[in-house]
Amino acid sequence: MRFLHGVDQIRQLPERRQKRFERFYTQQTRYRILPLFADVSLAITFIGTLLFAAGVIVNPDSADTSATGLIVYTTVLAGLIVAHRRTRLRRASPAVVYLVYLHMAVFSYLGYIASQASLPAIVGLFFFISSIGVVTLSLRHTAIILALNLTLLVIATSFAVPPSDLVAALGRVLSNWLILMCLIIPPLSAHYFRIFLRNLLALQFLLKDRNRLLSKTLTTLEATEDRLAQEQKHQALSLMAKGLLHEIMNPLNCASQAVDYATAINEDEEIGEALVDASLHQQRIAAIVSDLIEFAKPEPDHALDNADLSVIVATAQRICQHHLRGITVTLEIPANTRLSCYSSSMVQVFVNLLLNASAAIQNDHRHAPGRIRIKSQTLDNRLLVSVWDNGHGIESQAIQKLTDPFYSTNETPDNLGLGLSICQTIVRHHKGQLSITSEPQEWTEVTLELPQGDRQAA
Repeated sequence: MRFLHGVDQIRQLPERRQKRFERFYTQQTRYRILPLFADVSLAITFIGTLLFAAGVIVNPDSADTSATGLIVYTTVLAGLIVAHRRTRLRRASPAVVYLVYLHMAVFSYLGYIASQASLPAIVGLFFFISSIGVVTLSLRHTAIILALNLTLLVIATSFAVPPSDLVAALGRVLSNWLILMCLIIPPLSAHYFRIFLRNLLALQFLLKDRNRLLSKTLTTLEATEDRLAQEQKHQALSLMAKGLLHEIMNPLNCASQAVDYATAINEDEEIGEALVDASLHQQRIAAIVSDLIEFAKPEPDHALDNADLSVIVATAQRICQHHLRGITVTLEIPANTRLSCYSSSMVQVFVNLLLNASAAIQNDHRHAPGRIRIKSQTLDNRLLVSVWDNGHGIESQAIQKLTDPFYSTNETPDNLGLGLSICQTIVRHHKGQLSITSEPQEWTEVTLELPQGDRQAA
């Protein structure tokens, strides 16, 4: 029975999976296969009994069995069938096999004694015994039933014949080729059928295991395809942005020159302050555009800054101060928290996050006081920065799409849905991660995991 090679493959598995197979084999044999085999055996026995009863009815003179005994025998057998289907007896395999054997043995050996050791009286019993090996799948139970049957055979024969004929009567029964085969078949069938079934279940286990692995692989593949699709979107956005950024620089330079010229010839103090402010904003735009152009390159031309996180957040707050009116902004950033980044780009990240938070608070209809909390902590040489707000929150199905280009939960015409997508791109260029959690109608928190900079003396 080695042609299946299922058990050989199981032996090559790690010990943990071998133990899992043993549990699988025990459950399958105890709760499915053995009860099923017992059902088949009971059905065949019951059908044989009905056929025998039909023969007795057709030709009552040819049978030594009384009608009452046959009715009792059939009723008990039917009761065992019902009990095996309806009670815990089904899971106590092979208990029902012992009960059926004892039931058949009592009636068979009583007929054997009454007929003075007539062989036909016990042929049906030995036919049943020949199937014991398949029904129990156990050499131990098969040996017990065979030993019990031989004991009952000796006892019944001693009652059926005189003591002087005991040995001859037993020899006549046991030398009969049919009886002999019924005694030889059970242990052989128990051994080989158990090997066959064990290999078959091993192959089933391996197939289920590989199907489970294949299903997991397919799930991983689908997730990878989704990530690749996202990466392709970001690449397309980066390529588009690269061309646009170069186009932006030309009018920006012209505007800067115009502001510088106006500053040079201006004599009004208030206009001068406005021109200085405009020049500062133009410089910030130029710095952001320059950093984004650097991101589009395989290798940036300049190194990362060792920036102070508090300064970056303060700059972002100053830019967004108009949108943050009436909102309490709380900073929980330890002193001298350094961040390895491109400062202008990281300012842009916090500007977008603050604008999103303020928009969520302004769109909230609960009229609760608006609060934004920016908190940082260090974890395993990485800096975790969270921006929390008590705005209207985000539904769980929308969170996964928030970083997609052109996706937005704000349906105002001037919102292109690029803020968080740009934030995601910038954070990834910093070898960091951006994650979003939210409780609808309660709060939203955006967490950035970023490379920590070198700490300097305050």
